Amino acid sequence: MKPKTLSLALLGVVSLYISALAQADKYKPGDKIEYKEPRFSDNWETGGVYVRATPDGKQPIIRKKPSQFFPEGSEAAYDWESIRPLTARPGTKAPDAPAKAGGTTPPPIPQKPPQTPAAPAAAPVIADGGLLTKEDVLNFLQTRLGENPFAHPQREQIRKELAEMIKRRGVDFRYEAVSEFSNQLGKYGASSDITFPLSANFGPPTKQPWLMGRWGLSKIGATVDYRGTDGYIYRQGEIGVKDVGNVTITPDGHYVWNIDVPRGVARGQWRKATAEEMPYQGGDAIVLLKAKGGVDWIVHQDRVTTLKGDWVNIAQLGSRGIREGGFRDVKAK
Repeated sequence: MKPKTLSLALLGVVSLYISALAQADKYKPGDKIEYKEPRFSDNWETGGVYVRATPDGKQPIIRKKPSQFFPEGSEAAYDWESIRPLTARPGTKAPDAPAKAGGTTPPPIPQKPPQTPAAPAAAPVIADGGLLTKEDVLNFLQTRLGENPFAHPQREQIRKELAEMIKRRGVDFRYEAVSEFSNQLGKYGASSDITFPLSANFGPPTKQPWLMGRWGLSKIGATVDYRGTDGYIYRQGEIGVKDVGNVTITPDGHYVWNIDVPRGVARGQWRKATAEEMPYQGGDAIVLLKAKGGVDWIVHQDRVTTLKGDWVNIAQLGSRGIREGGFRDVKAK
């Protein structure tokens, strides 16, 4: 390269470097900016923040506005031409220059009185009592989480509040895992912490007197894997066995469990179940102390199945792995 050509090339590099430095001087870290999104479009997006320039000064580092996947905004290197200060919007009229001495002062431009911002629309309020509807549930999530629920700093706490309200109030619909309603819940990140309570709380919460009386029992066996005579492993699903005894629960705090004669009878006392022992279902439940097998069993209303009549679930308190179902014996005195 000839010396003259080399000088011109160096001059061009220096000019670009000086130009980049001049651009960087317009911004301070933390300045609010607008940026093109997409980068090579004419659409300017607000809500960006200038972070710093790259070490060579050729590009600005900016933080984009928060989004669903980046609650605090994502950082990106941009082109200087693709950002601008937030106040540098086209069409902004510069203030009028002051009149020269001896000249005529232009009349003041009439100013519109400041407009009082309209009050935000009142948030929908869910009544204190009664069963929750699908609309109640979605309105609660919309009101508390807003349009960008995944960026809400208290999202987990708000979902816990909804779960407790479902347990406390009950719902007037059967929850279906595949439905338009479940799709709407998914927009707010609802998972088992919401769907399990929705499934387990159909109808009003159970009151303790409802659990009193005599319950005929049927046993539900667990899933079992076994080896067949052909050498293959088979899985046997849950098996229901009817008429495996009955349990009578009395308001004076006692129970009598006839355990599928001739194996005997278990007698004892019961206590009220704690909230920790009922993680998904609201209302009352009781615990039969030292009952069948010498262990504690929990009894609560079955609010999931669609069977006619009154039903309870009875399960070992510790593992919940062995359980029985009970139907109210209306003929028992």
